Amino acid sequence: MSPSDRAERVSHLRRMVERIEQPRPRVRLPLARGLDRRLGGGLTGDGLHEIAPAAPADALAAFGFALSLAARFMAARDLGGLLAVEDFAFSQNGIPFGPGLAAHGLDLSRLVFVRAPDATSLFQTVEEALRSGALAVVIGELWRLPKYDLAVSRRLTLAARSGTPALMSLPTAHGQNLSTAAETRFEIAAAPSAREPSAGDRKPLPGAPAFSVRLIKARGAGADPAPARLIWRSEEQRFDEPAISVPVAGAPADRSRASQA
Repeated sequence: MSPSDRAERVSHLRRMVERIEQPRPRVRLPLARGLDRRLGGGLTGDGLHEIAPAAPADALAAFGFALSLAARFMAARDLGGLLAVEDFAFSQNGIPFGPGLAAHGLDLSRLVFVRAPDATSLFQTVEEALRSGALAVVIGELWRLPKYDLAVSRRLTLAARSGTPALMSLPTAHGQNLSTAAETRFEIAAAPSAREPSAGDRKPLPGAPAFSVRLIKARGAGADPAPARLIWRSEEQRFDEPAISVPVAGAPADRSRASQA
């Protein structure tokens, strides 16, 4: 290689390094007004996000919230997703029901299922899927929480920097203060949903899924003790944040008499 070719090759490599090291604007996925204000505009699309139940009975609600986030990412990016579940979680919570996932807003033709035999295999699957950069989102459901430590969460965070978000559902993490490198952590509780009328004046049908969402960790922002009630609209693949009803003072019938009083 001649000196001129070597100099041109070195110059090309320097330009590539500068392009890689140049900070890119972080893409954020809007969720709801209240949460977006604390998240700086929405959920980042290149980070590790944890979803934990508020109580043991809320484990399925937390998993449903994670699936809602996954459906949002898949719709926004028009790419597939991967759902990896630790094998022991299947024996405890059951295998996800295909028609139920479709009704929840997930495109099953673009969703890959992985049944990991243990926590280590789950971490490896999630990390490799994140590094591939071919997916809109990667969801992992971990049952054995002691295997999930700071080192593991750091590896997953670095892998997510390729541009694919990681959603880690932790059904046994209720009431625990985890020390991880996750960017956000949501605490989810099931919330009552509004009933919908049925045909023929029969019993009303269950309404859209509702969640009580509390943001207990957000990098760059403090914890928010006040939960937000979100309703998942699977048809539009978005969250509704209903307005809070407050009593309104009635207007006096006789303004002049009221002013004299």
